[in-house]
Amino acid sequence: MPVIAWAAAAACLSGAATLLLTPAMIKAAYTFDWVDYPQVDRWHATPTALMGGVAMYGAGALAMLLLGPLAGVGTDVGLIGGGATLLFAVGMVDDLWGVGPTTKLAAQVGAAVLLMAAGHVFGPEWPLWASAPVTLVWVIGITNAVNLLDNMDGLAAGIGGIAAVALTAFAAAGGTLPAALLGGTVGGAALGFLWFNAKPARIFMGDCGSLVLGYGVAALAVMGQGAVAAGPGVAVLAPICALAVPIFDTTLVTVARTQAGRPVTNGGQDHTSHRLVTLGLSESAAVGTLHGMGAAAGGVGLTALVVEPTLFYAACAFGTVALGVIGGSLGRLDVYRTARVGGDGAPSVSMGPSSNAQAGQGRWQTVAAYLVGDGLLIGGALAAAHALVGSAGLTGAPDVPIVEGVLLVGAIQLVVLYAMGLYRRLWRHAGTPGIARIVGTILLAQAAAAGGLALVYGLGAVSAPLLMVDGVILTLGVLGSRLGRRGLQRGASLYRSRVAPAESTSNVLLYGTGERGMLALRALRDAEETDRVPVGFVDPDPSKQDQIVQGLPVFGGTGACAELCREHDIDEVIVAVGDAAADREQEVARQCAEVGVACRSFDVQMKPLRAGREDSTHGEPMHGPPA
Repeated sequence: MPVIAWAAAAACLSGAATLLLTPAMIKAAYTFDWVDYPQVDRWHATPTALMGGVAMYGAGALAMLLLGPLAGVGTDVGLIGGGATLLFAVGMVDDLWGVGPTTKLAAQVGAAVLLMAAGHVFGPEWPLWASAPVTLVWVIGITNAVNLLDNMDGLAAGIGGIAAVALTAFAAAGGTLPAALLGGTVGGAALGFLWFNAKPARIFMGDCGSLVLGYGVAALAVMGQGAVAAGPGVAVLAPICALAVPIFDTTLVTVARTQAGRPVTNGGQDHTSHRLVTLGLSESAAVGTLHGMGAAAGGVGLTALVVEPTLFYAACAFGTVALGVIGGSLGRLDVYRTARVGGDGAPSVSMGPSSNAQAGQGRWQTVAAYLVGDGLLIGGALAAAHALVGSAGLTGAPDVPIVEGVLLVGAIQLVVLYAMGLYRRLWRHAGTPGIARIVGTILLAQAAAAGGLALVYGLGAVSAPLLMVDGVILTLGVLGSRLGRRGLQRGASLYRSRVAPAESTSNVLLYGTGERGMLALRALRDAEETDRVPVGFVDPDPSKQDQIVQGLPVFGGTGACAELCREHDIDEVIVAVGDAAADREQEVARQCAEVGVACRSFDVQMKPLRAGREDSTHGEPMHGPPA
């Protein structure tokens, strides 16, 4: 029977068994009080059954025990199953009584050792002294990454299932039966459990499920590296692509907590999913977005099977830059000062601007990030151009060493980009002049690169078609890296105003990001029934412009109100600055009248009262925030 057929059979059996076992686990969980109750540091707001991992593990074990002997897989799968059993046992004890991080780490090390004992290591062509420690770090890292990703309904199960499908397809293409059988089992169990774990979740998998799922996909990625014979690095990069979302989330959380001075090992609502909700997406939309990212990343990994290595390397480079742009945008959101509220458990807004936005990154960090990103874009564009044009060598001449040519072109282009000022601003937004500047800079960089190649290697080293295609790809990449953040903000704003609140009919622009503006935003967001959707701020303080406050962008200053109302389809402007800025209120009102947009003033009043009647002597309103 074909390898893909064994994988499909394992997926069907494992998925069906999970669908049958999970309802029984839900009933057992409530019977024995295996219930996860809401806590301050948890996302869910209602008591939910635990121990879904028991059903997942049981279904997977059943599939492997039935199909393994029929498929004739060796003891390597049995050793990997032993590692999964070890993590399942430790996770179950942790769910019931709790265990320390040292115990979990020891179990993960033991599971990694069993994977290596089965003959599977990260980088199968590497020497053992290099592959063994990398395998250990990989298994521990991915296992914990998937475990930490289990923070919203359906997130870990969906990401794990999608990754398992991609890794199984990769293994099946290479004819690796043990990996394909294991992948079908893991994918079927994860996607079967997703039926009960999607919002609103009826059961959580718990550590006994997330640790096993993380170990399963980590082992699959290692096993799949020997599945397909491709160019150098392809066999390692392709399986990693399928796990790009867990890697991205763990990296983002680690960097953000380090910058915020928080312990990396502490839990919190600062993961990618939480940040997407802070940006304005609903919980279901945030989970769906990450599922889509996981599917796209897995698809990039599978392109290694059908395209030449240089084009695959280019796709990996562009994907890395895209994740960097997303991470940079989400990393600026304030998620550490939020407070819990009722309802669906989403965090309320905090009472001040983002500390990240106030502090910002140091100039050298920003320049370094742009240099690394542009370096990836330059290399990716050259590789893609070579694959599309089909010329000999990356520079168009077979006698030019590829590495030397790429380094020369890359160095020249980076120098030109730096000299033309593409690293002197944060590019939070850019208009037509900024776009024209980027295009002109790329043209100049291409001309300089051609001159450098001609000077060092002669005119024969210059391939006009290759440089033209390279210039187009590089221009699109640089534009995307500079304007990607603005695109994310606009996309979230469009979602908030058009998709999330289907009953909402009024887009609101808030004037003022001070204390009164925060109160106005809280009032809009906390209202149970409202037809007003806040899409952004306007503030006269230049230091607050182009920042992210409470997940909303600060578009500009007072003079931009009329233009912003047209650009963002604003229906109403709410001014929240107080009596001290009456002249600004009048200017905003004038601009609103100019474009036919309603303008209202937000105010908070406190009036002293006496028993039975209002105090007529002290009837003056007291403007300002409540005590």
